[in-house]
Amino acid sequence: MDTQDDFNFGTATGAEELQQGQSDATLLKQATVNEKVAPELLDYDAPLVASIEAQVEHQEGVIADYRDNPQMELPRLMYSYELKRVRYLLQAYHRTRLSKIEKFILHILEKEEVLNRLSEKEKTYAQEYFMLFGRHQKETILNLMPDGFRDIAKQSAGSVRGDMIPVPDQDKHVFCRVLADRGYVEMNNAGTETAEFSKDDLYVARFDPIQTLLKEGWVHLI
Repeated sequence: MDTQDDFNFGTATGAEELQQGQSDATLLKQATVNEKVAPELLDYDAPLVASIEAQVEHQEGVIADYRDNPQMELPRLMYSYELKRVRYLLQAYHRTRLSKIEKFILHILEKEEVLNRLSEKEKTYAQEYFMLFGRHQKETILNLMPDGFRDIAKQSAGSVRGDMIPVPDQDKHVFCRVLADRGYVEMNNAGTETAEFSKDDLYVARFDPIQTLLKEGWVHLI
C-alpha cells in the first residue's frame, strides 16, 4: 500500500482554475482565512467541505487498519497528526461562520441573498438561534421598555426599521493577494479610481470593490 497516496487529502476538483493543483486541506485553510478577514459572510463552500469530510472518513479507516500492524506504526502516527490538523481547520471554518451568523443574525434572515450563502444546517442553526436570541431580548430588555421601544429591529416607533440591525462594514479595509493578472479594477462606485491587479501583488483596499474578485477566485485575503 502506497502510504504517501493514502493521505494527501486529495487534489481539489471543481475549484476555480487559479486554484487547480492545491490540496483540499490548503484550500480549506485559505477559505478559513478568507472567512475570518472578510467583514461579511461568504458563500458556504459545500463541495470542498464534503470532499474534506469524505477524505477524513477514509483516512480514519486507513489509520484503524494500521493499528494492528507494528511496521506501520510511524505512518499511522503521521496520518493521525495530519488528521487532527485537518479536523481543526474544518472546525475553525465552521466556528468562524457560526460567529458571523450570530453577529449578523437579523441582517442574514432579512436578506434572502445573504441567507442563501448558508448551508442547510447553518440555516437551521440561524433560525433556532434567532428564536432564542429574540426570546432572551424580550424577557430581559424589550418587555421592560416603554411602548414604542420594544421592536428588536429599530430604536423606536418613529425610527426607520432596521436602524438597530448590525450589518457588515463593506468599507472595512482588508489585505489581499492577487492570484493572476486581472488588469485594472474599479475601486469606487463612481469609476474615478482604478488599480491594476497583477499576479502576486499585495493590496490593502476596501472590501466592497474586491468582494466580486474574491468570489471569482482572483484574490485571496491575508
